[in-house]
Amino acid sequence: MKQIIALIILVFVFFGCTQKQTVQLKMPNKQNTYAKPAKMAPKEDKITVVQELEPIDIVESDSKGKIIKDEPVEYEVAPIIEGDKIENQKTSTPKGSSENEIENKIEIDSSKVKMKVAFIYPSNLVSKYAKSSINTVSGYLSHQNSDYELVVIDTENESASRINSAFQEVKNANITNVIALFTPNAVGTLNNVVSSNLKVYLPLIEKKEVSSSNSSLIFGSISYDDQVKKLINYSSGNNIMFYQDTYLGSKLKKSYELVVSDVRLKREIKKSENNFKGIVTGSGLANSTLFLNTDIVKSSLILSQLRSYDVYPKVVLSTQLSYDPLLMTLTQDKDRDRLIVANSIDVVDKELRDEIATAGGNIVYEWVDYSTLVGINYLYYGKNSSLVPTKIENNQAVYNPRLFSCTEFGFSEIK
Repeated sequence: MKQIIALIILVFVFFGCTQKQTVQLKMPNKQNTYAKPAKMAPKEDKITVVQELEPIDIVESDSKGKIIKDEPVEYEVAPIIEGDKIENQKTSTPKGSSENEIENKIEIDSSKVKMKVAFIYPSNLVSKYAKSSINTVSGYLSHQNSDYELVVIDTENESASRINSAFQEVKNANITNVIALFTPNAVGTLNNVVSSNLKVYLPLIEKKEVSSSNSSLIFGSISYDDQVKKLINYSSGNNIMFYQDTYLGSKLKKSYELVVSDVRLKREIKKSENNFKGIVTGSGLANSTLFLNTDIVKSSLILSQLRSYDVYPKVVLSTQLSYDPLLMTLTQDKDRDRLIVANSIDVVDKELRDEIATAGGNIVYEWVDYSTLVGINYLYYGKNSSLVPTKIENNQAVYNPRLFSCTEFGFSEIK
């Protein structure tokens, strides 16, 4: 019995001391796959505790045991939609791939885009637009998840010295993208100051308003001429226009006169005027085509008093000035029955719209904010993108005016 026990112990000791063997695994494709330590010589069988914890490479062999050389890793790359920023994506290099082979297919930068932009404005002239426009830029860049730097410069006015100083600051900060809320009066100075390495977007200026040969200037104002042309298709003759003696009022008056030749009456509405009984009852407005180039408050008062005194034009037309939800508050439904309003603001992605609204911008009703959006989108991509419908062509934003009627719930597009 003792001899049998001794024999069993001897067998266990013998097999326990035998070296481990490499075991080949049969794969479904009839090839063999085996594991080897990543940093060991092929002939060495002994494995230390540290080496067992190291990553291992999977090497394939054919049915005869011959190792198959690594082939370049193929990548499935998602279609690149216009406007996508590839360099925002992070590098992903699978094991066994060659970095040089990847670079030949697609170049990926793992760092975020650093967007540097300057916002310049003369506060004495455009303070009412500045804050909301700045918020629009911030909201857009936040939506893009961009690592950005926004430098705001107030020139107070449009003097050559102030504009020069602002662009020197831009140069010192190594900024090449600029949004500037200047009026057409500043273009002469901008022609001389803006260098070729800059892109300067001007939301308030229409290209045809000025003389400029500087290809670095990009113009973003909506076209009131185009709005008037669309609106006047609803004219039944007997054309009458009310306007105000302001910068915008004069601009609208000029656009109207350029498009409409047979105007029976042009009437200036004074800033101090609030009672329009004499105007609405004594101007022959019944069955006329009344064009309102007046601010939202004056237009609302005129619409209300027309109905109050039972004076009914055939149609009342108005430009972007009246595309404002405040109109619904200041007037009653029936006051707006005959009103048609032009609007050049297009519809954008809801998430982008909400992000900008959260930041304090209003790209739904404020055309300057929308124009600013068109500009920052163009500067961000360096070209037009599908994110914003309005495109830049020949250094001018090209808008598509649409016409709207008014309902008890708001504006409704006329198809």
